[in-house]
Amino acid sequence: MNSLVAALLAALLLLLLAAWRLVWRPRAVARSLARQGVRGLPYRFLVGSLPEAKRLAVARRRGAPPLDAGSHDIMPFLLPPFHKWVADYGRTFVYWIGPVPAIFSVDLELIKEVLTDRTGLFAKDFMLPILKVLLGNGLILANGDDWKRHRKVVLPAFNHERIKSMSAVTAEATEQMTRRWCDQILQSGAQRATEIRVDRAISDLTAGIIGRVAFGTRDQEAGEVLQLLHEMQAMGAAAMLDAPILWYLPTRRNLKVRRLDKLVRTKIMAMMEARVAAKDDATCGGGGGGYGDDLLGLMLEAWSPERQTGSDGKLTTQEVIDECKTFFGAGQETTATLLVWAMFLLSTHPQWQEKVREEVLREFSGDGDGGVGVPNTDVLARLKHLHMVLLETLRLYPPIVFIQRTATSDAVLEGVKVPRGTAVSIPIGMLQRDKEVWGSDADEFNPMRFKNGVSRAARDPNALLAFSLGPRACTGRASASRRRRSSWR
Repeated sequence: MNSLVAALLAALLLLLLAAWRLVWRPRAVARSLARQGVRGLPYRFLVGSLPEAKRLAVARRRGAPPLDAGSHDIMPFLLPPFHKWVADYGRTFVYWIGPVPAIFSVDLELIKEVLTDRTGLFAKDFMLPILKVLLGNGLILANGDDWKRHRKVVLPAFNHERIKSMSAVTAEATEQMTRRWCDQILQSGAQRATEIRVDRAISDLTAGIIGRVAFGTRDQEAGEVLQLLHEMQAMGAAAMLDAPILWYLPTRRNLKVRRLDKLVRTKIMAMMEARVAAKDDATCGGGGGGYGDDLLGLMLEAWSPERQTGSDGKLTTQEVIDECKTFFGAGQETTATLLVWAMFLLSTHPQWQEKVREEVLREFSGDGDGGVGVPNTDVLARLKHLHMVLLETLRLYPPIVFIQRTATSDAVLEGVKVPRGTAVSIPIGMLQRDKEVWGSDADEFNPMRFKNGVSRAARDPNALLAFSLGPRACTGRASASRRRRSSWR
């Protein structure tokens, strides 16, 4: 009898907790935000705003006309629900990720308050389990002491000398790619057009560069890992608008992601073991016995395989693998995306194409008249037009158009009280086209806006958010910038 009463009480308690989380709290939060002037979508039991978001996204895909090459307004295609909701509810509104309230805002002051916080009040939390599997608890998703420990280990991989060393690798890989393109054109002959899949070629290029520079791998090994990560990424994107309960169930998609992740981990572990074996061989042969000075070598120096939790500057096996996934996936994808869009913009703006071509040929001619064959810091600094084009590409077509933070405690944002657990959605792609910040030509390609530097390109010196802002800004920013400019040799 007592056990039955206990079971009933436990069931009642669980029911009350579920009612509080799924019914009472969302409604209370919605009322509180409405009283403070933050309107938005009504809460729907369990699923929140996700069905409406999915409906708008599907409708946009089905009825969308072809993109106009002369227009750069792609946000209605990339973020169709939010594009409509901004028109309906204003620049800051609330929507619902299941039962979780989310503040969406294109108010730059509010966003800066979130991104520049140094107290840990707004943590990274992607919520979507598939994305957590994709990136692991690497530098992108880690928080607090874990993030500080990971950053301390990987940051030396991005110091000035190591970044300089990648120029030769980048130049060589780019030269090989352009030679292949020339061979294709010659084989086609003058009478036939040659079609080159630039996106695939650039993806292979950046994969090979990152694989060699950061991990010391062959192009094939890097390509295999990235192919698996791309498959997982596509599944993660498809799952974003599903009902939250489906994120946690053993669906066919979720099971496949787990299988792919297992393959990725196996391949990365093989790279780690090969590097350890090479170090042991070098030690036995009287060599220095180090793991190498690239990113993988630095992480292996901090690797403590016997530990289950990282501490004291050490990384567990799981953490090393997660960091490899982070830099393989995020580092390659963002650089490739930017380069492809930059080539598109130059192809549709021949006057800028000519300026960049003249500048690059002048600095990289290698003809004995002051030009050089391999980029160095001084030469890259002189590529003013190229730098402006890349910055404008980052503004119009940022590789990451949307990021998110979660309030770890009750907070106040621009005078609005936000309860703990609220997500803050940051639409980088929309913020970087905001005419209130960037001017009336915000939707136009105008690299000259950056002629006096990033801080003077808009009405706010922190308006360019492609690398994020504050203490969690992109660690590999300098490395990515050098790879991009070196690729234009």
